[in-house]
Amino acid sequence: MRLSSILQRRPSAALLISCAALFIALGGASYAAVSIPNHSIGPPQLKKNAVTNVKIKNGAVTYKKIRPNSVGRVRANLGQLQQRVSGICMSGSAIGTVGKDGKVTCNPTLPSAVQTTSNTVGISSKATGPTTVTSLSLPAGANYLAVANPTIAVSGIATGNQRVQVSCTLTVGSDTQTRAETVVGTAGETTDASIPLQLAGPSGSASVTCTGKPQTGTLPTTSVTASIDALELNR
Repeated sequence: MRLSSILQRRPSAALLISCAALFIALGGASYAAVSIPNHSIGPPQLKKNAVTNVKIKNGAVTYKKIRPNSVGRVRANLGQLQQRVSGICMSGSAIGTVGKDGKVTCNPTLPSAVQTTSNTVGISSKATGPTTVTSLSLPAGANYLAVANPTIAVSGIATGNQRVQVSCTLTVGSDTQTRAETVVGTAGETTDASIPLQLAGPSGSASVTCTGKPQTGTLPTTSVTASIDALELNR
């Protein structure tokens, strides 16, 4: 058969279909991969359970993406969270402990409380050691929650301003808590500040001690007023 006669013949339908299939098989997949327009993949195109944990970037999901009120006890780590307190105690008794599940145990009697009267003393500089502002004896056989709120007063500054750092320590039995506050004193005025302290500890002695440290020079007139209120936790 001559070449001219072959070229003049019309291709059959079977030949056209075979060529189209061959084209799709060889290049159709790559064509589809590069021709997907931006922002064209939506919920209908995603297979169910297609987005797995390893596909989510670390730190990508923030609290703003969590629906409010959707995380409850089933999904929360109760070893790290305290559930809402759900129990109450009858009149004349008191809550002794609160469990992680929010349930309470009640003590049959109200806890005893001891306290000191308010006391004011002038404190020394840090170099000479702490000054005891007030102290209290806690009866044996129980643990206590002690609260103190030392109030600082800085005065006696001749000229300008002076910074004074006052550090106070609350001691309950063998446990201590220390906090500091910087007071900016002004000449001719008395500057006040307070340091809230709260500590649970065993029976024994409770006390508040304080020291002062001037930014420069000597410590100006610095006094601290404090009292201690201690509540029995358990017996």
